[in-house]
Amino acid sequence: PYNIPLKAGGDVDAFDAIGQNCGGFVTTEPDFNLTYQAGGLDLYLSASSNGDTTMIVNAPDGSWSCDDDSAGNLNPGIRFDTPQSGRYDIWVGTYREGDGAQARLEISELGFAD
Repeated sequence: PYNIPLKAGGDVDAFDAIGQNCGGFVTTEPDFNLTYQAGGLDLYLSASSNGDTTMIVNAPDGSWSCDDDSAGNLNPGIRFDTPQSGRYDIWVGTYREGDGAQARLEISELGFAD
């Protein structure tokens, strides 16, 4: 697993900016750009924080994925069963505007972090 410390949140309402039932508040630019070479394993993207975080991912094919609590304990998690090679733009947001929180983005092919 690969972990990246970051500050979650922002002033952009994800639902207004992206739609797709994406919730939370994010920055205009992604928090992390992942260039991924697909193999035979799933791709797990999650975030952990003491606050209530959300996650938005723009996959290499231009599709959007959003999550709020799938990794447990108010932490977001998105699993790509058949990940594509290419660039994944990743935002880690906060559920409420102005709730900027220290967070950790977790990238793994083994599962969500505990």
